[in-house]
Amino acid sequence: MDQPTILVVDDIPENVELLEAYLVPEKYHVVTAYNGIEALEQAKETPPDIVLLDVMMPQMDGFEVCQTLKNDPKTQFVPVVMVTALKERDDKLRGIEAGADDFLTKPIDRVELLTRIRSLIRVKFLHDDLEKSYVELQELQNTKERLTQMIVHDLKNPLTGVKANIEIVGMDDLGETQECLDAAQRSCDLLFNMIQDLLDISKMEEGKLMLTRETLDLVEIVSPAVREVSVPAQAEDKEVVFELPEDLARVNLDRDLIYRTLSNLMQNAVKHSGRGGVITVSASNSDDMMRVEVQDTGHGIPEGFQEKIFEKFGQVETRQRTGSGLGLTFCRMAIEAHDGRIWVESVEGEGSTFIFEVPLKPPVTE
Repeated sequence: MDQPTILVVDDIPENVELLEAYLVPEKYHVVTAYNGIEALEQAKETPPDIVLLDVMMPQMDGFEVCQTLKNDPKTQFVPVVMVTALKERDDKLRGIEAGADDFLTKPIDRVELLTRIRSLIRVKFLHDDLEKSYVELQELQNTKERLTQMIVHDLKNPLTGVKANIEIVGMDDLGETQECLDAAQRSCDLLFNMIQDLLDISKMEEGKLMLTRETLDLVEIVSPAVREVSVPAQAEDKEVVFELPEDLARVNLDRDLIYRTLSNLMQNAVKHSGRGGVITVSASNSDDMMRVEVQDTGHGIPEGFQEKIFEKFGQVETRQRTGSGLGLTFCRMAIEAHDGRIWVESVEGEGSTFIFEVPLKPPVTE
């Protein structure tokens, strides 16, 4: 443990000398100030481990000095002991309101002084260790996130090459091999979407993903998304349908983000529906909101997991782990980026309905 630094503040030199006489033999490093302004300057330049602060001083009293120290992020966690000849209850209450951590009454008892200082410095050092650990943890987390993004970016390049070559090969008539090729293509598309979701989640967490809004009919997004998901769904004897009213209002959205949100929700519904299942996409609007629902006939989601599934890597606990746990996180963040909200309504054994609402028009920014 480093030698603790104690800042002694008192306008009377004899009081400062007395405290130095008590503290220096105990191996404390003592620095001194003879008024409040000088004390604040010293504390700001080199924050001490503890401050012994006289209350009755000219220009700036101890209460004001204490409050200033506690309002400064650089010194807010430095323990302040108010040293005073005042014994009134109101004076102590005023000290507590100013942020004082403890009080010593003049004349100062040496044993009491040293005991309280040891206790407060122990707490201060524990706080410093905790803060240091937190900073180190944040640095490790930042390094991990940067590394993850680098890896994801590097995965994207070879995967793009694989996708392109599979598409080229698929241009020829391959007979029975075509089914295997189609399955490989769907797997590539799924992996590509997962990588893109992870990249966009990172951007949204950092506030770096900008929406590209346009006013459009929802059917312009729903129709191609349903066509995309219907192909693998039909291979598993499942059906994807959509029901959109003719009077549905036009809505201001980022086409790509909402398309991928719908695609994620429908793929999730297909995955968790049994053979013969039906996935239904519907929409409605009120005066200022668009509501979209994706309903399935699957096994449903236990109530205790209905919030968790939207968390990063959050999944319903099942015997067999499926998926990355990123798709619904992406959906939540994409909808929240539109100033909307998303949730699920589900009953075990009766299926689930994922619902999101977004404003028809973007909020007015000043």
